[in-house]
Amino acid sequence: MESRRSKVCGETACGFSTSTSDAKERAASMRKLCFVVVLCLLFMSIEVVGGIKANSLAILADAAHLLTDVGAFAISMLSLWASSWEANPRQSYGFFRIEILGALVSIQLIWLLTGILVYEAVTRLLQETNDDVDGFFMVLVATFGLLVNIIMIVVLGHDHRHGHDHDHSHSHVHGHGHSHGEKAEQLLEKSKEMRNINVQGAYLHVLGDLIQSIGVMIGGGMIWYNPKWKVIDLICTLVFSVIVLGTTINMLRSILEVLMESTPREIDARQLEKGLMGIEEVVDVHELHIWAITVGKALFSCHVKVRPEADDDMVLNKVIDYIWREYRISHVTIQIER
Repeated sequence: MESRRSKVCGETACGFSTSTSDAKERAASMRKLCFVVVLCLLFMSIEVVGGIKANSLAILADAAHLLTDVGAFAISMLSLWASSWEANPRQSYGFFRIEILGALVSIQLIWLLTGILVYEAVTRLLQETNDDVDGFFMVLVATFGLLVNIIMIVVLGHDHRHGHDHDHSHSHVHGHGHSHGEKAEQLLEKSKEMRNINVQGAYLHVLGDLIQSIGVMIGGGMIWYNPKWKVIDLICTLVFSVIVLGTTINMLRSILEVLMESTPREIDARQLEKGLMGIEEVVDVHELHIWAITVGKALFSCHVKVRPEADDDMVLNKVIDYIWREYRISHVTIQIER
């Protein structure tokens, strides 16, 4: 005998439906990211022009790194925007996977531009055709970039701190005795935390840019001091290119994991199954699947075999409460079997 049940978290289904109560925070995060993207695009344009004028591949490599940041910020904005779109009969999971497709296109573009810069740098090193590099102009552009990065850190800093405060104030554990309304409130707070994580990711990207700007300033200062040391520009280009490609590896791995519908890295499927088997009325767990529709939005389904005398609704509540409490997975599909 088999039975299927569904559970509602407060007044919001245990899925990916959107809520109007968090629109203010979404709008605030969008405004911050929009401002940062505009600053990045402005400075990236200045770096491209300055890199060509100074004949500095290092500045152009820094501009390529800025492009990775613009792509990351745009993906975060797209994620926030898509989270407000309602699912429909054709797109039953909503539009969250747009974020993954956008990230994939962004990485391909970054690799193409970085490859061109590396090819040019290696060609100049091998053929020793590197023309004079304007060290003073390099320092000038890098100094401007340092100021822009400081402004972006100040803009993003509030949400960065808010994210840490949130973690400390909600570190306690909720038990089975809480009402479904409180579960819905927890789900809302978790949604806000994920958006803050988007802004924190942007904050870390900007910190990386700041360090790279300092590196260009140092390299430019050395070339300005002794123009014969122009090979430093090519070395900086290769180092920065490796950094740029390195920043895309984790993103690419996350994209492939989502597209392959792998179990999210932060969830231990064996431990989860062991926890379900620890519920008194559960006899067996099978057909267990955990996957993500996009990064940070996991789904869960399984078949749970229970004792003949067990109450289906009670077991269902225990299973879903356990999965939410331990793994914060809200989109859960359970099939009860005997």
